[in-house]
Amino acid sequence: MNYDWDFSVFLDYLPALARGALVTVELSLISSVIGTLLGVALGIFYRLKPIDRVLLPINDILRAVPLLVLIFFVYYFPYTDLLGVPAPSAFVCATVALTIAQAVYTADIVRAAVDGVSQGSILGARSVGLRENEIWRYIILPDIFRQIAPSLVAFYIGNIRMSSLASVIGCEDVVFVARTAISQRFRSLEAWTIVAAVYVILVLPLTIAARKLESSEWLKRR
Repeated sequence: MNYDWDFSVFLDYLPALARGALVTVELSLISSVIGTLLGVALGIFYRLKPIDRVLLPINDILRAVPLLVLIFFVYYFPYTDLLGVPAPSAFVCATVALTIAQAVYTADIVRAAVDGVSQGSILGARSVGLRENEIWRYIILPDIFRQIAPSLVAFYIGNIRMSSLASVIGCEDVVFVARTAISQRFRSLEAWTIVAAVYVILVLPLTIAARKLESSEWLKRR
């Protein structure tokens, strides 16, 4: 039995789907940028004692919590009762949850990267008279970013896909729009095909960039 494909029923939804795709990009971009900056700072703080005794357990707990549960927690948190402030929008809640996920992941790989910095390079830099801030600028930080770059790009790709979970709290991303269209047009397969195409368009350039990065001479330079 042949399936009768009919994408024409979604023509009226194209503007909404485009806005939903933009929301998906905004969610992913904001959470990735802020989460990376926070994660790099936390990853360096994790090497400081006794701060690590407090931060590391918190990091491990947050990494163990599924992203969907984290989104629900941020969304349903009693802001008015406990903090006396109005509850943030679904978009803000989803962004916060995705940012936390990005930050704790980044912090963990930065912490490992700091441990993997070549001690010989640091000793050599000190022997030629470089100051500590110059060693961090020219030796340690470039080495750290060479180590973490492939993992970060891979997580950015995953972050785009994981942003689809924002639809469960009513964030009007491309998945939310598709679910709304399905409830009115009853054409699930076509709707999810459109959603899949949107994510392919968003993810494929990053995937290609990740492969080029993995084979780049900059990444192999140690």
